[in-house]
Amino acid sequence: MSTALLLGLFVSPGRATTIRNAELPEIAGAADAIVHGRVEAVRSFWEGKQILTEVTLAVDRGLKGLRTDRLTIVQLGGVVSEPHPAGMSVPGAPIHTVGDEGYYFLRSTPGGRHVIVGLSLGRIRVLQGPEGPYVEYKGRRSPADFEEEVRRILAGQPIGPGGAAGARP
Repeated sequence: MSTALLLGLFVSPGRATTIRNAELPEIAGAADAIVHGRVEAVRSFWEGKQILTEVTLAVDRGLKGLRTDRLTIVQLGGVVSEPHPAGMSVPGAPIHTVGDEGYYFLRSTPGGRHVIVGLSLGRIRVLQGPEGPYVEYKGRRSPADFEEEVRRILAGQPIGPGGAAGARP
């Protein structure tokens, strides 16, 4: 998938949402920034005739691009109560909850906002299991193994069929 096509996966007013399964190298290549962080706040609001959701991330570390402790992501859709209750959903868009931890593959818009590449494809959650944190992406692996895979991709190095070292079925 070309970068232009991947970047075109974002919703514009009056257009349908289309998501094609993209591989991690495509998502990483389309991203201006890749960060690991935790959701601190989620706020939906009206902008013209659209509802947008603003997600504030506390950034633990950057893997590509941005070097910041905090950033805001904006995406189409959400639920508002003022001036009247209304909701707008976008199929394929991630739903964010305060406390969520994950890897965020981001690009900047011409207006200076950060958006997630490929809707839900560009947010890889870190989940907690009995044995500790893990990333569920084409198999179950540790966050360190997932980061190593991303670093290898960014460096142009080959990755194995299961991703970086340590991928588990």
